Amino acid sequence: MRDDITLDIIREVINIGVGDAADSLSQLAQSRVWIKTPDVHILDSKDAPAFIQNEIQSLGIYISQNFHGRIRGKTLLFYTKESCNSLVKTILDKDIVTSALTDTAIATLQEIGNIIMVSCVSTISNLIEDAISFEILEVTIEITEGYFQNIVQDLGELEKIIIVRNQMIVKDKEIEGYIFLLLGFDDFLFVIREMKNKIKHT
Repeated sequence: MRDDITLDIIREVINIGVGDAADSLSQLAQSRVWIKTPDVHILDSKDAPAFIQNEIQSLGIYISQNFHGRIRGKTLLFYTKESCNSLVKTILDKDIVTSALTDTAIATLQEIGNIIMVSCVSTISNLIEDAISFEILEVTIEITEGYFQNIVQDLGELEKIIIVRNQMIVKDKEIEGYIFLLLGFDDFLFVIREMKNKIKHT
């Protein structure tokens, strides 16, 4: 599951999704937005908390969304509080306090999360030729380092996680975040198989 071909396929698909997201975010920010994805990892969900604890050194904001169709799973978008402040400040042109997010700031984060996560998952749904429905987004301010671990424990059958470090550049600001895509093992195998088949026939 961690072979180079699988990683290359996932990276290519994610890059298509974030490319579409960048175009939509450019309209929201009224300025050109670029999104790069320098690192992609595939892990068993049980190994994710330790990886995240080592990778992310500060608390932040999680934007989460469940989806379902032929495949079902959960997407999470993470920004540190500093990155979140920079992101919303850049989009809204005003400072925010992450411990007391205003309705406007939350709505902005929801829109950003919806654009990025739906774009990535929709790219996958197009490849597997099946419609996917999305549930309402949730914005959570992380107050303890156990938040992600609790999320993973609650997911149960979603055994695989794709972790994508992404760097967004907007109005000369570079804002780093993480996309987490959690899938059940069978759904993960199905997605990878379909992606490989599509590549063989192109």
